[in-house]
Amino acid sequence: MNLVFLRRIITTSIGRKLIMALTGLLLVGFVSFHLMSNLVLLGGQETYNAYVSHLTGMPGLLFIETGLFSLFLIHILMGIYVRWEDFRNSPTGYKKRNWQGGRTIGSATMLYTAATILIFIVYHIFTFRFSDHSMGFYEMVTKAFKDPVYVTIYVLGALAMVLHLSHGVQSIFQTLGINHLKFTPFIKFGGWIIALAMVAFALLPIIFLFGFENSCFIAWLVGLIH
Repeated sequence: MNLVFLRRIITTSIGRKLIMALTGLLLVGFVSFHLMSNLVLLGGQETYNAYVSHLTGMPGLLFIETGLFSLFLIHILMGIYVRWEDFRNSPTGYKKRNWQGGRTIGSATMLYTAATILIFIVYHIFTFRFSDHSMGFYEMVTKAFKDPVYVTIYVLGALAMVLHLSHGVQSIFQTLGINHLKFTPFIKFGGWIIALAMVAFALLPIIFLFGFENSCFIAWLVGLIH
């Protein structure tokens, strides 16, 4: 019975969009957590190393990583299929429809920002998997943040995420049926707030690239958070 129900979901357009929305929602949660973890860098070497050591020592870490990989994979595959269906069912073609119907730059570039984010994630994982793990976590990350090439790719990936989420968060709620006229403005506003919060992903490596991590402003900001 469960397999039949799952098959019905996967083989229908609405079901695929629902899966895409749910995996997207979970990924937004992960990205938000990842951002907060990155901000711990501003607390300094000792704080960050202790924090990451705690995370890597958690039981079931392999299970969590496998789950995250599965979420990304399912979200990507559903996204590709949904876009292909849109293109196939449109008499004018997807490209011509991108800017019609009051679409925003976020909605019109979803496919391109998704591809940019995917390339960045692969590069990001590759960079740290093959880093010198004899050094501490803080040293490993800040070394990457001192590399102009890595920072450029990181910033482009972060900005692509901002655009992707500016429409993606709103789309998630629409797919889940939360699309009342009273709530839509708040959902759009919330989507942009979440998206713009991701600008911090881009700012963090820039701070370390130019050596601002020990500035008075950062010290004040860290003290304010504590």
